[in-house]
Amino acid sequence: MKFTGTIICVLIVSLAAVQPSAEPISYEALLQQIDLYQGTEKSWPYLQAYLRKAKKENNTTEIVFAYREMLHECPEAQRLVYADSLITAAKQSGDNDLIGDAYLTRGILFYKRNGHRMALDNYVQANSYLVNTQDHYLKNKVKYSIAQIKYYLGYYHEAIALFNECIAYFSKEESLPYLKSLHCLTVCYTFVGNLEKAEETCRLALAHSAQLGIRDLLPYLESAMGVIELEKSNYGTAVRHLSFALPEIQKDGDYANESIVHFNLGKAYWELGNFDLAALHFRKVDTIFARKNFLRPDLRRSYEYLIKYYHQKEMPGMQLIYVDRLLQADSMLGREFRYLIKKVYKEYDTTELLSEKQQIQASLNHSEGLSLAFKAAILALAVGMAVLYYRHKRLRKQYRKRFDELLKNEPATVIEKQSPTGTLDINPVIVNHIARQLKEFEDKRGFLKKDLTATKLAEAFETNSKYLSRVITARRGKNFTHYINDLRIDYLIARLKAEPQIRKYGNGALAQEAGFSTAQHFVTEFKKKTGMPPGYFVEQYDKSEMKR
Repeated sequence: MKFTGTIICVLIVSLAAVQPSAEPISYEALLQQIDLYQGTEKSWPYLQAYLRKAKKENNTTEIVFAYREMLHECPEAQRLVYADSLITAAKQSGDNDLIGDAYLTRGILFYKRNGHRMALDNYVQANSYLVNTQDHYLKNKVKYSIAQIKYYLGYYHEAIALFNECIAYFSKEESLPYLKSLHCLTVCYTFVGNLEKAEETCRLALAHSAQLGIRDLLPYLESAMGVIELEKSNYGTAVRHLSFALPEIQKDGDYANESIVHFNLGKAYWELGNFDLAALHFRKVDTIFARKNFLRPDLRRSYEYLIKYYHQKEMPGMQLIYVDRLLQADSMLGREFRYLIKKVYKEYDTTELLSEKQQIQASLNHSEGLSLAFKAAILALAVGMAVLYYRHKRLRKQYRKRFDELLKNEPATVIEKQSPTGTLDINPVIVNHIARQLKEFEDKRGFLKKDLTATKLAEAFETNSKYLSRVITARRGKNFTHYINDLRIDYLIARLKAEPQIRKYGNGALAQEAGFSTAQHFVTEFKKKTGMPPGYFVEQYDKSEMKR
């Protein structure tokens, strides 16, 4: 690293100040000066002196410490250089905890730069050194980092399980990691459609943030709340939350989360009918992709909106530009995700399983004979296996019962409730108009259209979304979202019974057939409606067909 003449003078003067002529400088004395000048150039002479002293004494633990402190103090562009030196020093120490922590540190640096491949490579390396560590903080840091990758890949349920484990530990030990885990958990719950749990978790994080006086995550929690409101079709409220979060996130220089906020603002404005403002936010997503090469799979829909927008504007040249950009995005995402999925499952999860196996083997080898403790462990294991077996058996029995009910009955036809129109406080003419439109919508299977919202359907019915939602609640006995999802699932069940060829489809293809935007959403709604996964239904229905 280059220093100016001024800094060299500071080095000479500083060392003279802390080093008596006949006595060596102690680590403690140097550390006091490093802490005193933390975050300024004045800390560097003391950091360099600390490193020289550690190298001279061949004290690998202190060398590792020096490089770690230098990494935090150096400019952003040089941090990976010091991370490499940190790993080299940690390996020389032979301490697995130090080595694992060093790899984890470098992985976090890559993740902050959205270098997910390199981040995951380093997390996997860190995990391989830390599988047997007794340092629970380090273990949970790795777990949190892997959970972030799984969330990025779209494995939300697995990420939820890991984040919950992190929360259980960090809630007792570390405030900021605890709040970060709550934020990530909120986002995952939102993606799987559990909006009630997402809002509960987000409000918990906001309350604890206020209680602890930690404001760092406030804009991110506001952004998360905005997405929850967006998913609940409260578009105006979503805009307020997201608009509050955006300038603070921009101030942090966090372009990844800035892109996410722009995308969700674009969706909210689109639903509100402000297409020009929506397109402005979608173009911001494209700008960040072009400059920073950051794009999450869900954010690629920005290009679909832009293509539709310029089609409506009759601007084919702009349409073509964003078609090309979408192709570039898909190419990048395809390469990135093939690598990450292979790595996270074949290396990380395998390592975890091997770790469990080693721990079990070590406990078995601990005693020569069948001691009382060993017998108790065997008994507990047997009881645990029995509980799991009977729980699984009971679950299969429940699935079977629900399947038999579905086999006997056709999917429920929509039953119109003849609620008095006066109770709705809506003009009866309007109520009857909407009711007729709903009947036609169901008969023509309009519910199979993707990205269907109450606003869009109300526009097609030439009414407003509030009237539509109230009539659906009164006449169908459910809210808009449940009404659409139930129609889709009933439609698909009828097709699965009647058409053997679609029973060979995977969840992604079945989701497409039923109008769901993602396989995850489809599976969640199918299980909610039928009480069983779609795979179980198909398996059992094929068996029942063979018996006939």
